[in-house]
Amino acid sequence: MDAKVDDAPHEPPALAMPSRPAKPLSALEVLKTIPDNSLGVFDDELYENLFVTRRYSLVTACFISDPAGVKQVLVDNFDNYPRVPTIRRLFEAEIGTGTLASEGETWRRHRRIATPAIDRRAVEPDGPALIRVAERRAKDLARRAAAGKPIDMERVAADMLARMLNHISTGGDDSALPMLRWLSTVPRKPRSIDMVPKPEWVSKFLVRRRLEDWKAEGDRKLRALIAERRDPDWKGGQDLLWRLAHARDRQTGEPLSPEETRDEAASIIAAGDATIRALTWIWYLLDLHPHVEARMHAELDEVLGDRKLTPEDVARVPYTKRVLDEVMRLYPPIPVIVRKAVKADVVCGRKVPRGAIVTVAPFIIHRHRQLWERPDVFDPDRFEDENRRKVARFAYIPFAAGPRVCPGASASTANLMFSIITLARQFRFRLATTGPITPFGGISLQPKGGLPMWVEKRK
Repeated sequence: MDAKVDDAPHEPPALAMPSRPAKPLSALEVLKTIPDNSLGVFDDELYENLFVTRRYSLVTACFISDPAGVKQVLVDNFDNYPRVPTIRRLFEAEIGTGTLASEGETWRRHRRIATPAIDRRAVEPDGPALIRVAERRAKDLARRAAAGKPIDMERVAADMLARMLNHISTGGDDSALPMLRWLSTVPRKPRSIDMVPKPEWVSKFLVRRRLEDWKAEGDRKLRALIAERRDPDWKGGQDLLWRLAHARDRQTGEPLSPEETRDEAASIIAAGDATIRALTWIWYLLDLHPHVEARMHAELDEVLGDRKLTPEDVARVPYTKRVLDEVMRLYPPIPVIVRKAVKADVVCGRKVPRGAIVTVAPFIIHRHRQLWERPDVFDPDRFEDENRRKVARFAYIPFAAGPRVCPGASASTANLMFSIITLARQFRFRLATTGPITPFGGISLQPKGGLPMWVEKRK
């Protein structure tokens, strides 16, 4: 069922974009630009051509947007394209052997053991409780909005999804929230020196494992929570930390060690932070596109009326789901995936030299002029069933793809839908700034400086 409202305007609004150089940047310009905004290195040619090779001093860089090439790098020849060592070590400095930081057999073993703890079947029973979390945060937002001041929707999104992730992870233990806030900062922001090729021992030294005092406190809390769940007398529920503490390798029957459990829990919780961004950008896009907002509100009102939201309702609001899909196309939670070629390869008929830096960037792919019609236009109907079938399989990868696809993608999508439906039923959101909104590409995609908005009650 789709509620019908006014058609889209003839001239769609310009959307927030990082600076886009007309010509390729030099190696020095790239190093200067990345710490400020990694998306600012993507020049116009990258949105036009599906395979672009560049030479930056001693480094060859390949930008691959062709869906067949994306499949080869992320799926078919996955082992040839591990993470760039320095970026991986940024994660390793705080989460040790977790799947966000590891490679090879360590990664495979952790992935086998941990994935069942966070997949759809494991998290589905939490649905009603997660809806209650969203409803409590909506009540808090209503109280804050009554003060008549703009509210940073990035912070609202961060708080709501952190509390949902806390329920999944610990059953809703509020004492764990500082630990989740620490992990939401992992990894630290890359610096120019992190991008410079260097011997492995130098890389290890520059990103050696260390935690500031407030992070160390979060680490101690995480270890304590896991230890409680390993205790035979544990009387609590079987939350994510419990499932990880008692998980077994389906091939060997072996569990993770206590230290590995800590690392894997930290890795999963840190990865959950990226989904916050979709719950931020949606309100920006709906404010710019009132016809989409009205259609979504009409669908929610007709399907739900005044009754309580249930997990089953998510499947009954297809237009709202298409809105979310289109938000993650334009502003993908993970904007850039960077790999390093272990051996020389041929991708889409083009040579990839040994040691080349290979960039698969959802931010580029999702806006590529050869892959999408009107790529810079917000149009949820491009994800209507018939239109979606026309989209190449690897032209839309908001949660990555292949063996490293986000194992919690289904759970993250459900959390986002619970949050969007809960907030959209009660509020409208309007930009509270006339200044530019700039997408900032760190590890995840966020509006630089936050997203101040006015909150208006609908009901």
